[in-house]
Amino acid sequence: MAEKVKRARFLVFTSFSQRGKKGLDFAAMKELKRNLKDIESEYVVSKKSLLDLALAKSSVGDAKAKEVDGSVGVVFGYGEDIFGPLRVLAGVSKKNEALVLFSGMRLDGKKMISKEELVEWSSIPSREVLLGQAVRMLIYPLWGLASALSQIKK
Repeated sequence: MAEKVKRARFLVFTSFSQRGKKGLDFAAMKELKRNLKDIESEYVVSKKSLLDLALAKSSVGDAKAKEVDGSVGVVFGYGEDIFGPLRVLAGVSKKNEALVLFSGMRLDGKKMISKEELVEWSSIPSREVLLGQAVRMLIYPLWGLASALSQIKK
């Protein structure tokens, strides 16, 4: 676990099962892990005490897994993009209320990320969508001009 922490660029702490409630089922967990693997991330379920030991061994900072309510799962992000795994987590949590985001941590600066920031970041569109929107905004005035000029009759 400590090696995964050292390799990761960011961590996201989640709970997939709260006390007294139905947790994430096997199919949803399998889909979550597969989707995260496709974008250079990994979802690991761990005991809170083992996770805290791994975080302490890696000198990560103030993250404490014992603060998470319920069973703890951690997303280890190995790639540059933190937004992709957050979009995957947000998609699963919309389908199944058992998956709850708690906090995150960027390991490059050892900066904690709040739950509110994680939720906000999960709604940011992908790079491709943002580029498409930018191109559309650049083309729209030219399309309007061409449309207006085509309506002029000689």
